[in-house]
Amino acid sequence: MPVTGTCDGTDIEFDLSDVNFVTDREAGERWTGAPRPVCPGRFSDGNDVHVVTRYEAVRSLFADRRVSNHPPQGVHLDSMRRRGVPEELLKYFDSTIMTMVPQDHRRVRSLIDRAFSVRRVKSLRPRIELLADQLLDRMAPEGETDLVAAYAHPISTTLICELLGVDDEYRDQWLKWSEAFTTFVRPDPEILPPALHGMVDTVIRLTGARRAQPGDDLISDLVQVSDETKKPDEAELIALVLVLAQAGLDTVRHSISLSFFNLLTHPDQLELVKTQPENTVRAVRELMRHSGPIKMALPRFAAEPIEIDGVTIPNDGQIQLVAGAANNDPERFTNPRVLDVTRADNPQLSFATGDHFCPGASLATAETEIALNKLFARFPEVRLAADPDDVGPRFLKAVTRLPVRLV
Repeated sequence: MPVTGTCDGTDIEFDLSDVNFVTDREAGERWTGAPRPVCPGRFSDGNDVHVVTRYEAVRSLFADRRVSNHPPQGVHLDSMRRRGVPEELLKYFDSTIMTMVPQDHRRVRSLIDRAFSVRRVKSLRPRIELLADQLLDRMAPEGETDLVAAYAHPISTTLICELLGVDDEYRDQWLKWSEAFTTFVRPDPEILPPALHGMVDTVIRLTGARRAQPGDDLISDLVQVSDETKKPDEAELIALVLVLAQAGLDTVRHSISLSFFNLLTHPDQLELVKTQPENTVRAVRELMRHSGPIKMALPRFAAEPIEIDGVTIPNDGQIQLVAGAANNDPERFTNPRVLDVTRADNPQLSFATGDHFCPGASLATAETEIALNKLFARFPEVRLAADPDDVGPRFLKAVTRLPVRLV
């Protein structure tokens, strides 16, 4: 059913299928800088959505049993087709951990929660610290350094690939493939099919290799469970690895890059982080709230008619929760557009809440915390070497390069 009506009587502005909208810095500020009434909009596949931005509404819908991540029959397949996913690969993208029915989600979720547990993340800290030190050792203090290419990218890529069991030979290529397929930007139809074929073929090879020779990694664990129980089945197994790799690469890389950008453009907050490294976890949570990389939740669907702030969303209506706006709701946060790395009361929603709370949240936070502390300890005089307007994020287009001078 088409979503009718607008917030202010004008045409629909919130249109994730419009590249001009999703890369418009001013649109990003309008739509994530503060909440607004429930509005009509469009998802990246052109589907009509109800856009929800107010903190209490977003928080409650994350946990509302009347809202499902599982799309109505055929909706997700049609969406994938419209976005250019080849027909022969649809089975790997139709039933992922993010779109499964609740009972299947709980079954698969239990498998990965162990890999991203607090205890597991704590055991990974020495590895993250060593990796950060090694990358800093390679940086030439003189001249310019791109913190995305030299630091954020290799930290995120190395850690998630080691955790999953993705061999070295695939890592750089995987990043190039993953950049062709993001949830909220319409993919390039020329680039997407070969990228997805490359990703799927690689995961099939990796699962086959781990089946023949298991290792101490998540793919080996998932293969063992799949072989013993047939749950997840082979298609679900491939889909799960694809999602975990994509999320681990994108979220952490963008979290580290954006954190550096926002601190380097807020000198007072930068000084607090440099002088109080024991409080950097709190700072990372505030950086995620203020303008982190996760601005949109994945689409939800109403399992029955739901009224939100006076607007009735019909059965099967698609809902777009805007976490970035909820995180800047003045009804929940004091001075929300002020970056305050000492903020204590900060129940931000970047990683969702409820059954679909991001399992990798603790790992992403730890990687960002360690990356910040290690670099500021080694190069306390680091500063931007470019105009912030030239390298800063543009709504859903992340920071892709961050040139700095280290000394």
